[in-house]
Amino acid sequence: MKTLGMSCDWSMERFTMDDGLSEAVQQVFIELYEKKLIYKGTRMVNWDTKLMSAVSDLEVNMTTKQGKLWNLRYKVGDEYLVIATTRPETLLGDTAIAVNPDDERYKNLIGKNATIPIVNREVPIIADNYVDVDFGSGCVKITPAHDFNDYEIGVKHSLESINCMNLDGTIVDDDFIPEELRGIDRFEAREQIISKLEKLNQVESIEDYTIQLPIGDRSKSILEPMITEQWFVKTKNIAKKAIDAVETDAIKFIPKNWEKTYFEWMYNIQDWCISRQIWWGHRIPAWYDKDGNVFVGPSEDEVREKNNLSSDEILTQDEDVLDTWFSSALWPFSTLGWPEDTEKLNKYYPTSLLVTGFDIIFFWVARMIMMGMHFQDKVPFKDVLIHGLVRDSKGRKMSKSLGNTIDPLELSENHGADALRFSLIEKASPGQDVPFDEEWTVAAKKFGNKVWNAAKFVHLYTDKSENLTFENIESPENIWILQRFNSTLEEFDLLLKEYKVSEAYKVFYNFLWSELFDWYFELSKNLILGDLYKSETAHVLRSVFLNSLKILNPAMPHITEEIWSSFEKNLLIDNSWPSAYPINSSKTSEVEDIKNIITQVRNFKVTYGLKNSQNIELFSENPIKEWAEMQLQVLTKSTINVDSEIFSKQDNIVIFQNQEFKFGLIPGDYIDIEVEKKKLIKKLDELNKTLEISQMRLDNKKFIENADPELVEQEKKNLNNVTLEITTINETLQTFNG
Repeated sequence: MKTLGMSCDWSMERFTMDDGLSEAVQQVFIELYEKKLIYKGTRMVNWDTKLMSAVSDLEVNMTTKQGKLWNLRYKVGDEYLVIATTRPETLLGDTAIAVNPDDERYKNLIGKNATIPIVNREVPIIADNYVDVDFGSGCVKITPAHDFNDYEIGVKHSLESINCMNLDGTIVDDDFIPEELRGIDRFEAREQIISKLEKLNQVESIEDYTIQLPIGDRSKSILEPMITEQWFVKTKNIAKKAIDAVETDAIKFIPKNWEKTYFEWMYNIQDWCISRQIWWGHRIPAWYDKDGNVFVGPSEDEVREKNNLSSDEILTQDEDVLDTWFSSALWPFSTLGWPEDTEKLNKYYPTSLLVTGFDIIFFWVARMIMMGMHFQDKVPFKDVLIHGLVRDSKGRKMSKSLGNTIDPLELSENHGADALRFSLIEKASPGQDVPFDEEWTVAAKKFGNKVWNAAKFVHLYTDKSENLTFENIESPENIWILQRFNSTLEEFDLLLKEYKVSEAYKVFYNFLWSELFDWYFELSKNLILGDLYKSETAHVLRSVFLNSLKILNPAMPHITEEIWSSFEKNLLIDNSWPSAYPINSSKTSEVEDIKNIITQVRNFKVTYGLKNSQNIELFSENPIKEWAEMQLQVLTKSTINVDSEIFSKQDNIVIFQNQEFKFGLIPGDYIDIEVEKKKLIKKLDELNKTLEISQMRLDNKKFIENADPELVEQEKKNLNNVTLEITTINETLQTFNG
């Protein structure tokens, strides 16, 4: 973070296991327990057989792999039902067969019994809308002890839950399990079960099948749904205020569409499993006596005192620790000193903005809101800005297995931290993933070099400048850049207020590159080399550049701070944000007109191979203002002559015009008109053929209906571009023909 230049208050750095935060975690647990909002119960959880612990949903990576779909034959009377499964080892715990109540094939079987193979257990055939009639044969086995959906169906239909697997992933040593399967690994048991079923002629078929496997984030092992005794938070009541906060816009998601993700989870919220069977974390503040009675409190001594337990009574503390998201949910207020009523808590809670990724809206954002509303009776933050994920250039999620990970420290070493920051800021729109390409950072580095060289230019022409009042600025060029800065700042601030940071910096980038560094540097240099506006121009140039550094600083803090130190003694970051310049005049349209004329003349030189240094003669019917004449002559390497009859007496004349400015050039003085006409006629012939082909494509209904929409749109753009180019050539030929 420090390498990337994040301006954090490092004195406020916190770690969830710090003493103060640990006290907050303990207090919250005790208070929720005493309010009967925390309980210990037996529920189904994601279980890691390697870590021997329950894991949070966030630690489950659903991975797509090629597997098998076994179609097994379950006996019903003298017939068989075919049941499809991807986990045949769990049939040891089957307690029902389910069919869809609307499936005509099986209506007559509802209420009858089926026999589970190998264990020969009689189980009922039940009807439930959960069953997908198109999956397999339309019949599914129900194993309430080893599948989340089956668990819910089991509760709904009051089915027995039969556990067939130990916590380490081995088969249980119970009488209903065949002896040869007891104690062996679940996947070894799978192979033996399939072998047994094949010998019994109870395998209908085996298909290749794409399956979703739950993989533990830390252990990389396949997780098992298990019914275990865990600690839970009752979330229904706590969630109500958190839902209301977003519904009433007390908390706003940006972009707003992420509210839907939030509500989908909150409206269907389940009790939160907060205990983990690992050695690292906040240990649960609960003690047990020899009879299993639970006592909750800050310490064993306080538990004894509160419950009148003698020192002879043996107490054992719960060995489980709390889910890391439990302590993280308290972050907005625990980091500020709560449960103490601190000055920082009163000053900074609630905060204004949370910036986070969409992938932890459930696990962190929602829980911070719930806990903040419950313990502080205030929202923890007012806005939640959701950013996307940084992906590789092909849009794939970065992973070590794909070999497409990018080390930000390495990028910073190669291109600079500012270049990396700016490339991401410019591309990262709220809520959208960023398909990162290192070329962006290379381009941003070049932009940083442009800013560095711009500083040298400003030093060269302004180090001896005087401070003046902006209300008295007179030069049209200076008034123009001040107004352009004001307009850019206004648009930038508005976009920033709406958290459209990427759009804001695109606007500012265009101002710097095109208007300040390109046009104004040229215009100002001519003014400073003169005498009339020398002082005011140096003052304006220096001021606009330094204020631009302030705007650029959040995106590129290192280079802007370094450049600033060469101009001023104080730190840039200690300065106030720029404000609009107080200028009286608003007449800057003439500057835009002259810029347009300059561009036209320069394009003429490029088109017809004239050197930029070659002086040309421009004609005007009327005298033009002195400032405009000076800039036009210097920046186009031209001489302007006034001739009131020039446009009437000359047949072949190229006209450069914008608004009231109109200039003529006699092309025959610089180019061979006949040669250029032949080139243009040849080009026109080629373009007309291209136009015909493009028009035929767009008139073809099959092309419009079947082609990729982007291809159709590109073809329309090509047609427009070719049409415009044909029009331009025709106008030029008309000029050459007189």
